Formats: sequence, structure tokens, C-alpha cells
Amino acid sequence: MKYHEWYTSERICRTWKDDCTVRSLSIVLNKPYKKVFSELMHLGLEMGAYPDHDKVWITYAEDQGLVKRKCPRDDNGKLIKLRDWDFKGVAVVKNSGHLTAVEDGYVCDIWDCRYRPVNTYWEKINF
Repeated sequence: MKYHEWYTSERICRTWKDDCTVRSLSIVLNKPYKKVFSELMHLGLEMGAYPDHDKVWITYAEDQGLVKRKCPRDDNGKLIKLRDWDFKGVAVVKNSGHLTAVEDGYVCDIWDCRYRPVNTYWEKINF
């Protein structure tokens, strides 16, 4: 897995760094950042939780057609690090309290988080 730096010019507030939920979903769904931000805010209000709360963003992701997948593991049953994951699809990956976007063998983020394990992920299918 290779690293590709995401362009922070997409952000609403350039100094806000805790936007991994909006950022990763925007990249994977190929939707404008502001649109994803707005849709998550509205859903969060409906559900009574912040947009980056698991119950909000997971509902949003699955409503958008992303499919939840189990953690990939090596032959010894250990979680695989992003850098070692041979995945060629498109997905939002949950790893150690962070969400990142993966596209065709690249981690797309504002920092290189490939040292972290791949936990649960939501794959974009039929795109």
C-alpha cells in the first residue's frame, strides 16, 4: 500500500485537523467535502449525535452503499498493517480511532497512517 497526500484545500476550515470522518467519506464516495459535511451534520442532528460518532457516520456510509467488511488478518490471525494490505478496491478504513480512505492500493490522507492496522472497513462496491 502506498501513501498519497490529500489536498487540504478541500477543507472548510484549513486549521481544523480532526476531520477524518468527512475527509475519508468524501474521498471514497467521490463527493464534494462540503456536501458530505452538510449531510453528516443533518444526519447527526436527526440522530442526536455528532457527525463523527460511529452511529452517525456508519449509518451514512451504509446508506451510501458502502459495505462493512471484517478485519483482514495474516496467516497467524494477526491484524494486517495498512502498509502490508494487498487491497485494490475503494474503502473507508477504521484504524485505531482514525478513519482513512483507501483507493486502488493507495492510502489517501493528510498524514501517513500506514503503520496502523486495518480494523473494520467499509468497501465501495459497484462503482
